[in-house]
Amino acid sequence: MSVELLNQLEAKVESTIESLEMLRLEMDDLKQENTALKEEKEAWEEKLGALLGKFSEMESSASETESETGNAAESQPQQGSNE
Repeated sequence: MSVELLNQLEAKVESTIESLEMLRLEMDDLKQENTALKEEKEAWEEKLGALLGKFSEMESSASETESETGNAAESQPQQGSNE
């Protein structure tokens, strides 16, 4: 009877070892996927930063153009106000 118990214990240990090996493989796959996703996220963040920088430049350029246009309009004499 003790041989039967030892066989059952051995089977459970082998099953546990197989489960651990499968979990390790899955964990390695998940680590690789996580690394790939982090790299993808960083790439998107860089692209987004570049786009935001371009928008900021465009906004600054538009503000400068508006202020220059406004100053030019103010410096020109108004016609028709001599009446």
